[in-house]
Amino acid sequence: MIGFDKVLHFVVSFLIGQLSPALAYAAGWGKELYDLATGGFIDIGDLIADGLGVLTAILVFP
Repeated sequence: MIGFDKVLHFVVSFLIGQLSPALAYAAGWGKELYDLATGGFIDIGDLIADGLGVLTAILVFP
């Protein structure tokens, strides 16, 4: 089952990706680096969800 956090990563990246795929990608990495700096870890699953959201935005809004 896909967690709610992954869905949020996908949706936010999709929405930002409609305006700027590069900005959406940077925002996803920024979030993961923030997690790392605040005692968390970089979650590859979150980055995959971000990437899929950006890719979907590119495919839907070429």
